[in-house]
Amino acid sequence: MAATTTSFGAANGAVLKDPKIKMWNFDGLRFSDSLNLTKHVNVFSVSSSRPSLIQAVSTPVKPETQTKRSKVEIIKENSDYIRYPLNEELLTDAPNINESATQLIKFHGSYQQYDRDERGEKSYSFMLRTKNPCGKVSNKLYLTLDDLADQFGIGTLRVTTRQTFQVHGVIKKNLKTVVSSIIRSMSSTLGACGDLNRNVLAPAAPFARKDYQFAQKTAENVAALLTPQSGFYYDMWLDGEKFMTAEPPEVVQARNDNSHGTNFSDSPEPIYGTQFLPRKFKIAVTVPTDNSVDILTNDIGIVVVTDVNGEPQGFNLYVGGGMGRTHRLESTFPRLAEPLGYVPKEDILYAVKAIVVTQRENGRRDDRKYSRMKYLISSWGIEKFRTVVEQYYGKKFEPFRELPDWEFKSYLGWHEQGDGGLFCGLHIDNGRIRGKMKKTLREIIEKYNLDVQLTPHQNIILSGIREDWKLPITATLAQAGLLQPEYVDPLNLTAMACPALPLCPLAITEAERGTPDILKRVRAVFEKVGLKYDESVVIRVTGCPNGCSRPYMAELGFVGDGPNSYQIWLGGTPSQTTLARSFMDKVKIQDLEQVLEPLFYYWKQERQSKESFGEFTTRVGFEKLQEWVNKWEGVVATPPKYN
Repeated sequence: MAATTTSFGAANGAVLKDPKIKMWNFDGLRFSDSLNLTKHVNVFSVSSSRPSLIQAVSTPVKPETQTKRSKVEIIKENSDYIRYPLNEELLTDAPNINESATQLIKFHGSYQQYDRDERGEKSYSFMLRTKNPCGKVSNKLYLTLDDLADQFGIGTLRVTTRQTFQVHGVIKKNLKTVVSSIIRSMSSTLGACGDLNRNVLAPAAPFARKDYQFAQKTAENVAALLTPQSGFYYDMWLDGEKFMTAEPPEVVQARNDNSHGTNFSDSPEPIYGTQFLPRKFKIAVTVPTDNSVDILTNDIGIVVVTDVNGEPQGFNLYVGGGMGRTHRLESTFPRLAEPLGYVPKEDILYAVKAIVVTQRENGRRDDRKYSRMKYLISSWGIEKFRTVVEQYYGKKFEPFRELPDWEFKSYLGWHEQGDGGLFCGLHIDNGRIRGKMKKTLREIIEKYNLDVQLTPHQNIILSGIREDWKLPITATLAQAGLLQPEYVDPLNLTAMACPALPLCPLAITEAERGTPDILKRVRAVFEKVGLKYDESVVIRVTGCPNGCSRPYMAELGFVGDGPNSYQIWLGGTPSQTTLARSFMDKVKIQDLEQVLEPLFYYWKQERQSKESFGEFTTRVGFEKLQEWVNKWEGVVATPPKYN
């Protein structure tokens, strides 16, 4: 595919440093001069590169500027496009950075942290998160990250629930070395955190199928479309050095298109402006049936629609998913995305941009608890939201195409790619790569020159493997504890946890460190009530209500609500299509069996054929479940069926 070469970095940075360039304050959407600000302008045509059915819509009226804004909005506005005061704070001898810089460094892909296990003076460090659309990690990048984790981190890599790597424990004076090394390995941390589009998910399976490859290419294009353009990232970490990237021309054209008033025409950030988005923004792309990406938990879910021959024709769009909430504040809630409509394949970038701009202009900026797009859609309703998006899109959405049922796909174990090669999916407990496992993975990836793909369930896929490498690779992996899925406890295979303590400043209780013990105790309860080994439930654990491990989609979710205490959420499904609900609060970690034993016992005794645990809890109802828990006196011995 032909590519247009663009330069992030020095070129844009030079513009910003020119004293003749005025730094605009955020005042809502600025339309191009050809558009009338005071009334709707009917638009009857679109770019010739978008040959789908044209329907007249109206350009939206500029929304009223929100007068009250949060502290973070003020920090962003005064930051010179996410530069100041971070650029000055990074030069000080202090081990930490100030509050404003702490907010801004998130846009660069980093969080300031300290070890909460230590007493006395805080020991500050930084977590760096990569940005890898589709979870693709080249051989060179993996080896670089492996080295950086040892030399500048705590010696571990962590796979996240959004197909990225985290490096923990980087001290301030080493940040520039680590980030610049990642950039020179053809990757980035830009936008892995902060109020902008985060890493774009797609199925990690490297199938040589048109639909899978098209989904991954779309994810890469959407990620490129929504990448910041003002050069702040490269100014900070490469001293403004020109860093060349090749972008498909359709991405450049969609970003620059201002036919429907989407862009800030005089800004180095044409889509984001000075304020960027009200909060983080998450997008996933997949193909029908493949819900390896938790599609309904994203702000935008994009589903490839093909014809009978498997040729991609367009996309179904979901909008409004999100997991975060606040304890004891019922006006905050997890939410599933809902159907928005269908667009032909050549229009996907324009449709995504229209959705993002709708959130940019209308999402709340006064209270960050309510700034995600899910709250805008909950407030407006999907019909009003669709109408406004269509005005920025320039067309009406076509009806949502019918889809088959969703299934969770882990891609663990050995699979054929379809091009003569094999790939191997490896289960990584909570995504943490350390010790012998880390050393062995490096040896294999380096020896066989393998590329890596990360899954949204914190696992790793090794791709491009020849048939004659399968046996030696399998044996070497097993020696390091990286077993094939049939040798891993089924409870572990679907479990997830966020990092939580000791480094996450938001954690209320344990998640990653506590999950192995929780899973062992669940297995013991299974055995006690007579459930078989190969039976399982989807368990997710998070140290606070923000829901980074997506516990609100679990069949059994543990959400930290106090020291050594959890809310218990029930009702998700193995296919990850149903929202769980809060069942009990303030369950102390030592009391879990008192709740789990009756729940699992009655699931075994009274479930319907092939009924999952989540489906069972929803059918029976929480009132009955609570009654069973309250009256529980232990497992009742079952008389033998035969003498």
